[in-house]
Amino acid sequence: MNENNDMKVGQSGFRTLTRQQSGLLAVGALMMVLGVGGVIFGSSMGLTFVKVCTIVFAVGAVTFALMQMMQTYNGNDMTLRRLRQIMIIGNVCFILAALLMVESNFQILFPYVATTIDGYNGWVHYVYNNWVIALLIAAILQMYTTHRIASELKKREERRG
Repeated sequence: MNENNDMKVGQSGFRTLTRQQSGLLAVGALMMVLGVGGVIFGSSMGLTFVKVCTIVFAVGAVTFALMQMMQTYNGNDMTLRRLRQIMIIGNVCFILAALLMVESNFQILFPYVATTIDGYNGWVHYVYNNWVIALLIAAILQMYTTHRIASELKKREERRG
């Protein structure tokens, strides 16, 4: 193991996060859960509440993705490399979900998109609430890769011992 705290790499080949980075990863995940819950169930609280929850989700998604991207894989196992690449796609989907949620609730690009892509119906078809699809894809990819990576590391450990 390298003694430099920023570059610790465990026996698995994955760079281990510091205590602060692990905390940020957990806080980002919690912010995503609270933000999406507020957007889905908070419509009775008013539009301002939904917009605040949208920002909470977006900040959480970026924080989670950045911290997970810092946990690189430096080994030679092709299965773990492939799973890591799938996890990166999941992170991109989290950020895409955040961008679509921001657009759905703030309608920043709406005046431009509505005039170019089949008007209001095109905006609704391509943008409005499609963040749910990106979030679902990201969540499925994250769950799959997390469980598969743990399984692969366990298999590797059993082969060694």
